[in-house]
Amino acid sequence: MRKLVFIILPMLLLGNTAWGQAKTRRLPSIINHPSLNLYAPFISFDGDALLFVSDDGEDHSLTVSYTSRVNDWSTPVVLPKQLNHRLVYQNGFALNADGKTMYFTSSKSPTVGGYDIMMSELKGTTWTEPQNLMLPINTKSNEGCPSITADGNRIYFMRCDRMDQNKADGCKLFFSTKQPNGQWDTPKELPANINTGNSQTPRIMADGETLIFSSDKMPSRKGGMDLYLSRFRDGRWTDPVPMDFANTDQDDQFVSVAALGRYLLKDTRGARKTNELVEFLIPDELRPKGMMKVEGNITDEKNLPVSAYISVTDLVKNERIFSGRPNADGSYMVYLMEGTHYEMSIDPEQSNVNYFAKQFDLTTDRTPQRERVNVILKEPEAGDELSLDLISFKPYSAELAPESEAELKKLARVVKANPQLKFQIQVVLSGYVQDSTQSDPDLTEIMVDSVTTYVDATDTLGQVYQRDTIVVNTFYHNDRTLQQAESIIAYLIMQGASQDSFTYLGNAIPAMLPEEKKLIVKALVQAN
Repeated sequence: MRKLVFIILPMLLLGNTAWGQAKTRRLPSIINHPSLNLYAPFISFDGDALLFVSDDGEDHSLTVSYTSRVNDWSTPVVLPKQLNHRLVYQNGFALNADGKTMYFTSSKSPTVGGYDIMMSELKGTTWTEPQNLMLPINTKSNEGCPSITADGNRIYFMRCDRMDQNKADGCKLFFSTKQPNGQWDTPKELPANINTGNSQTPRIMADGETLIFSSDKMPSRKGGMDLYLSRFRDGRWTDPVPMDFANTDQDDQFVSVAALGRYLLKDTRGARKTNELVEFLIPDELRPKGMMKVEGNITDEKNLPVSAYISVTDLVKNERIFSGRPNADGSYMVYLMEGTHYEMSIDPEQSNVNYFAKQFDLTTDRTPQRERVNVILKEPEAGDELSLDLISFKPYSAELAPESEAELKKLARVVKANPQLKFQIQVVLSGYVQDSTQSDPDLTEIMVDSVTTYVDATDTLGQVYQRDTIVVNTFYHNDRTLQQAESIIAYLIMQGASQDSFTYLGNAIPAMLPEEKKLIVKALVQAN
């Protein structure tokens, strides 16, 4: 199974306002064929894979098709017979975050009970033989309609008294969490405010805290199965609210939402009186938090996969939210929730190899939907530049900020493991300012300049002579770059690095505009 990390261009943007967004968006005609009825769409969190049911089979029988996209959607392909037969619960399909693993519901033997949850992986263009999730997920009852969190570590599903190929009844919603050994723990029932008698088709959103489900046992129904939304807040699930923007007097239940969290994808009656797949803009008050996808490959300079550790830290909470490894082919994928700052760190197993770290600010109104970050981990050599963007200083000071420690410790490891090299610590300020008065708290440094001038003077006998005058000028400025470089080296030495491993450089230049002020910190690798 592919491992998904709970961490291409061009960038698509998520906004915090629906201004200017279409209320509905019909999927293109390569999917919405005018002669077919389409049902039960499930789109992957990354928005690049889609499953749906259509009457495209012999004598208009229902079949399940799969399509994916890089830019445009490809022609849908009917799933193979081992996934597409009369013993499958027709609408109970789901995809993992990247659309490469499918979960579905089947009563085809061998099963634990009636209908069981099964999975299949996409290898190239071929789906693997189904695997039963077995106990404790599947029991002697009927389990179906799974939904997987973005990190792949939690599964939501329904357990029903009765189920056949087309419908289910007497259902409750459960969830199970994957243990460190990869096994699922004993499923837990969702609370009574959600399980009111016949709750079905759970859909956990990419944010991991917003749940959409359907029920015909809730108040304020429009008719049939209606859609409801609940959020996990302060350790409990909130009372469900109806999704009236999407509910009709018919059954409304098989829906999905990509990680952006902006549109709900469902089937609806189209202009040609056939069922088609349409996205409905989710009102602000019901919208799940958007997620940004970060993906890439971790390789060496020969483009071969490298064994490494990936960690993601919420810098606002100072809390590590994930630790893991890339897939065997070096690929990785991380989903980051909007609303905070993150640091993603990639560290090699070998101490003499460089590392990678990058911060993401997801607090702005417009955040990238996805970003590709490819990382090359290699032994440093003369001429390399190591970016030290995560090193910072206390305001108006050359004193290192506490949040710089993690980066400095990694740099110290690399320096100590490469004694044959020197590292020039460079600190460059773009935004140098000086004034004759301390007009800004940033002007902490003092520069004294003396000027000698010669003026004509007349002595008491009326003779003209020249007299020198010394004028002392004091200037205040913000160039602390040399002291900051020295602070970095002092910390690295404290971590066990040799003083002989370092040289340093500081420089300050004016910026064109005040808002362009920036401090650049890096290490230039030099031959010893």
